[in-house]
Amino acid sequence: MRRAWLGMTALLVFVVGLSRVPHALATAGSGSNASVSPRVVATIIALAPRGLATIRTTEGATYEVVKGTTWRVGDTVACEHVARTRVPWETLDCRKTL
Repeated sequence: MRRAWLGMTALLVFVVGLSRVPHALATAGSGSNASVSPRVVATIIALAPRGLATIRTTEGATYEVVKGTTWRVGDTVACEHVARTRVPWETLDCRKTL
């Protein structure tokens, strides 16, 4: 009798635990990490040997960003402003556009 009770308790815990997984996965992506600033389109104007790229936006502002592995001078990138949690400034998260 005791073994049956333990088995039923374990089964109940397992079923309740599985029913919480879809809810946890659904709420995990609801945190707003999305940028509220508009996307910046820029052109790569220089590549530094230490992993940085200098980009110039369509408005004429220049930034230094971490370069991607397939970036070349003249490529177009789309960037978003990202607020970093451990540093007091914003950075640009850039991706090469096709």
